[in-house]
Amino acid sequence: MPRRPKALAKRIVVPGCVALALVGLSACGSGEHSSRVDPAADVVSLPGAMRGIDFDDIVYSDRLGRVLVPARRSGLYVVDPANGQAERVGHLSSADSADEGRGLLFVLDRGNGVVNVLDPKSSRVVASVATANPGDYVRYVRPTRELWITEPAASPPGIEIFTVPEGPAPTPRHAAFVPVPDGPEGLEWSAMTRKAYTHAGADVTAVDLGSRAVTPRWSTGCDGTHGFPRVDEHDALLLASCNGDGEVVLLDLDDGRRLDRYAVGDGEALPGYSSRSNHFYVRGDPGTRLATLAPSSHGLRLVKEVAVPEVGHCLTGDTVGHYWTCDADGGRILRFDDR
Repeated sequence: MPRRPKALAKRIVVPGCVALALVGLSACGSGEHSSRVDPAADVVSLPGAMRGIDFDDIVYSDRLGRVLVPARRSGLYVVDPANGQAERVGHLSSADSADEGRGLLFVLDRGNGVVNVLDPKSSRVVASVATANPGDYVRYVRPTRELWITEPAASPPGIEIFTVPEGPAPTPRHAAFVPVPDGPEGLEWSAMTRKAYTHAGADVTAVDLGSRAVTPRWSTGCDGTHGFPRVDEHDALLLASCNGDGEVVLLDLDDGRRLDRYAVGDGEALPGYSSRSNHFYVRGDPGTRLATLAPSSHGLRLVKEVAVPEVGHCLTGDTVGHYWTCDADGGRILRFDDR
């Protein structure tokens, strides 16, 4: 989808900060949260959402040109990155993880053990399927036209794979289960390598998209891992993330060699990536700093840091010049520019 023009903006001066206020956005936060939000942030409100939301996933759909925000019991929201307008789609009892594929939205409801298929145009659930085990995250794998759902609570733990039939109301069909010892934690796939990557214990492991074979594991050097591995296809690099000190580890995508590491501090590391800026992002949760990192084969270079609310368990980049994180206590999303 082509990039949308920005909404008309006006300058608003708030004591202690100056920012651009756009349609659907407020600048720098307000009230009790103002001291916790960086002046560079645009605050995106989720209409009708609860005040506090235990966010756990966020993803950008390049095809829809929207940020997908599973807001738990508040449902699923789609956000226009150009103007920050958020819209709730569907009538869901819970939205814990989501992804887009073929213009449809796939939404995981962990409590009910189902994946709902939504048509974003009609905002209707057009199909649903039960998972074999409690699901954690759902991703649509475009090269194989499949849904991959991580199931770390299964015995053994692993990834359940569904095929997605053609048609406007496809009901996913169980196709396979791939065991992932000590995992899986997070999931990211690469069209370039035709592999999916997930954390497993203190390692990163890859799963071949075609054969579904699990390849040798790469050590991260962390005590344990957390969050989604992030892939930089431009430089053939992978960013793994640790379960403490907001620490990430840069690996060579060809052989898993450790090239560098960076710690933003505080709690579990949450990583993000934007192919437009070719930047990685990382914050700790809990934690009050979010770092932008420029990767290369020589390592990671700090570009900048911004302040974020202490609790916010999501982070992603888009392809139109922003990165996004969550404010759990405020039940809202923060947008930062990176152009």
